[in-house]
Amino acid sequence: MLRITHGQMLSIIILSQLVQIYVYSPAYMAQHVKQHVWLPLLLAIILSLLIGWGMLTISRFFAGDSFLVVLQRLTGKFLGGIIGLLYFVYFFILFVIHTQMIVTTFKSLFLPRTPTYATLILVLILALYCSLLGIEVLARASNMVMLLFILVLLFLILAVLPNIHVSYYLPLLPRSTENLWYGTLIPFMSMGQVVIISAIYPFVNYKEETAKVGWLILGIFFALLITSMVVLESVGAFSAFELERLRYPTVELITLIQVGEFMERLEIFLVTMWAGAVLMVIGILFTIACYTFKQVFQRNNMEAKVLNLLLIFTSFILIVLFVPNSDELISFIFGRWVYISLLFQAVMPIALLLIFFIRTKVMKYAKH
Repeated sequence: MLRITHGQMLSIIILSQLVQIYVYSPAYMAQHVKQHVWLPLLLAIILSLLIGWGMLTISRFFAGDSFLVVLQRLTGKFLGGIIGLLYFVYFFILFVIHTQMIVTTFKSLFLPRTPTYATLILVLILALYCSLLGIEVLARASNMVMLLFILVLLFLILAVLPNIHVSYYLPLLPRSTENLWYGTLIPFMSMGQVVIISAIYPFVNYKEETAKVGWLILGIFFALLITSMVVLESVGAFSAFELERLRYPTVELITLIQVGEFMERLEIFLVTMWAGAVLMVIGILFTIACYTFKQVFQRNNMEAKVLNLLLIFTSFILIVLFVPNSDELISFIFGRWVYISLLFQAVMPIALLLIFFIRTKVMKYAKH
């Protein structure tokens, strides 16, 4: 099996963190915590880094083992298989969410007369093609896409700075913590996806390459910080009151950028760059879901390819039936998924980390 480097793994993690949080979340965060979005963002960053560190620690200890084998070593063969199946569902739902997110965004902004099914089928075909290429090819491609998209976000952050009104952030501290819990769940729903590191690490060439955990965590922190800055600037540019009423706040943020008189409709260019990054993440998420599915059900490569095609067909049916438009998608994300994702991004990782530390302590004690 081909292997990827730690840097390529980090590129995948960073890229997955760069594409989602600022699409719908700023409006919902402003609705619940007003101008104090900095506080839930900070809490979500801290929690995500801790979860990422924990899952990375477990993966490095069992280096060379697949994600499913790690789960089975920690919790037993039967329970590990159940948890592996649940994580397949988690990865698959993330794939569905990202797919419909880009389809509905382009439908609303640029392709109002194009049938949704046409765009959806094209995205699903691309995802299937990515799964056939394998995670190694996607990891190499993600390096270039990640670097380019980081530059795009940094340009956005710096270009919007002149439009920021400091008064929109005041008062800085909230008078109550009534909506802080839900306000923190919103960014953590995106940032907590750092758990995919456990599914990617088995592909890392750990025998010929060593990596410092600190650098990996620092890279993840950098990605979380950039996206948080975009959310914060949305508040400073529009105010929390106005932000609540915007469907695509980041697109509105881009329209504030002035680059002389020679470049008009800059949002088309930047949104297209975002779309390229999202398509890469969609391919990665579907590939991870397929690998997890293959491991859980122990299928060979030929059977796995047929099942990949069935998963594409299943995703098409699910999207058409349950999240056919942006309203239904947003309702699912902020009504149900914001709580369901907590199980995969906090509850189970913390439980696995506790089991890991208990077992390693027992093993050390037994050796002595």
